Amino acid sequence: MTKNSRSRSSRRRWTIAIFVVVGALIAIPAAAIGHFMISQAVGRVTVVTDADGKERTVYWRDYPGIAGVDPQKILQGPTPQEGHAAGNDMIAEVRAALTAELQLQWAPPPGGRDNFDPFVHRIQNYFGGESLLTAVNAPPSQSTSVPRAWADKRRAVEIIGTVIARHGYSAPVIDTFDQWTDEQRMSDLGGLTPETQVIVSGMAQGPAGQWISFNFQDLSKDTTGRFQERLAAPPESGWQLDTLSLSYGASGLLADEDREEFKKRLEPFVGLTPPAPLET
Repeated sequence: MTKNSRSRSSRRRWTIAIFVVVGALIAIPAAAIGHFMISQAVGRVTVVTDADGKERTVYWRDYPGIAGVDPQKILQGPTPQEGHAAGNDMIAEVRAALTAELQLQWAPPPGGRDNFDPFVHRIQNYFGGESLLTAVNAPPSQSTSVPRAWADKRRAVEIIGTVIARHGYSAPVIDTFDQWTDEQRMSDLGGLTPETQVIVSGMAQGPAGQWISFNFQDLSKDTTGRFQERLAAPPESGWQLDTLSLSYGASGLLADEDREEFKKRLEPFVGLTPPAPLET
């Protein structure tokens, strides 16, 4: 599971970490471009045989859910507002546990959040259409210092896992970026292994497409000074440099007012195996 990118009104705000994968521009044949545009316009299409032996075409752009999340889990899950509130409570539990064992303290929320809306409505279903779901992206919670030793970072991840397991979340997993080159690792993470990286990130999956992410930012590992310069923010912004940040989010939760419409639109897809999601 990954966290979903959503288009929204542009906001100027400082980020905790910057992940930039530098890619080369490549020429794409016109036929490939045409195929991509048609796929995006039509969406995923499958042909199924009903119980009476008749074939029918299924247009997955009309699917009300989202690729990768069981629709029954969505129906059983919280509303976006309930998920957001419960996620923040869970983050508070994690912070308290980290403070008790690792003596981490927590910064006030950075400024400039007055207009921040954590809810993104009618997100794409990744089959070429629009779902009835709402994504949630809560602002991060930041510690005022970061565990320096790798053993302490690992212990912090264990503590996170112990707390969130009580809420039905999977064990947290540290991102390894296995497909990255050494050059990309040095440029974007500051080291070749998690033990030497300036930035170490990870995630745990929760019920109904919910998740929690964590991000260590440790400038003592910045041997070149590039990250110090890149991540610097105005003092009044409130963003921390050496920090462990925690964030709650959800890939798609169902609002109460959309529940009946969701069940109605889901009926043509019940019992069918979803196709692979479109690349975005």
